[in-house]
Amino acid sequence: MFKKILFLSLLILLTFSVKSYAHPYSVRECYDHISAQAFKTARSWGIRAVDKHPKSFYAHMCLGESDNYLSLYKPALYDFKQAIPFANDKNRLMLVYNWLGLTFDSVGDEKDALMYDFRSLKLARGLNNIYAESGDINNIAEIYRNEGKYQKALHYLEKSITLHKTKKEKAIGYNNIAMVEVIIDNYPEAVKYETKALNLMESIGNYYGTASFYLNLGAINIMDKNYTAAKKYIKKGLLMEKKVGNKDWIGRGYLYLGRLYRNKGNNIKALAYYEKAYSMFKISDDDRLAHDSLFAINKIKTGFKK
Repeated sequence: MFKKILFLSLLILLTFSVKSYAHPYSVRECYDHISAQAFKTARSWGIRAVDKHPKSFYAHMCLGESDNYLSLYKPALYDFKQAIPFANDKNRLMLVYNWLGLTFDSVGDEKDALMYDFRSLKLARGLNNIYAESGDINNIAEIYRNEGKYQKALHYLEKSITLHKTKKEKAIGYNNIAMVEVIIDNYPEAVKYETKALNLMESIGNYYGTASFYLNLGAINIMDKNYTAAKKYIKKGLLMEKKVGNKDWIGRGYLYLGRLYRNKGNNIKALAYYEKAYSMFKISDDDRLAHDSLFAINKIKTGFKK
């Protein structure tokens, strides 16, 4: 169970640049703050943009993206669906389908996630958009990985890697390969690929991605029983995630620490971190990880009673 639920990689997200002269001030401010990775402020501007410009495609999209970055998945799904009627060309429709696929996957709805990812992929190929095609293929691979269909996942990951052009895309590709290597118990390879992913993401100054990759690397080291390295990476990633404000990834950091102390036999510390994780997942509407946190909590408490 631990392998399957904890390693959710950062997916390629499709975005289009928003020209300053083409959109209302509140929409520009929303996207500017997303670019600055100030997601709480971006959300405030997104709410204002939707209120003032309810028929603006990008107002709904920016609010949805802000909600997604903050792990507010149910509001994000609503925001993205509100954008669909205003997606008046194939590029916009491809964009909103991609984000819907990503968000449905985040709440554990793989069926709808695949439906929207394949819709986005079809549009991307028709538009000859290599970046979007790569992103959709990568997202599809991630869903198959989560479903335990590892050969399918590897098939799509290999396709995706051949399309990667930028350091960010390559970093995400390496990360996702590492996740599959973990599942098949090849921890040295997983550490190697995750380290490459982390170094690339850090080299381009992507704070959001770097934070999640630190947590992933820490979690891999837990499985490899390298607890000193694991604690170092998790603490680093958790500190970064707290600055970002992403409650879902903060929850993951606590969950990883809970697992670390559980493995070391310190149930008191493990329980404290699992409870913190559960609280974060309830806020972020991540029902899957909330359930698994509660399962770990009850298992420890039952042991205490004995």
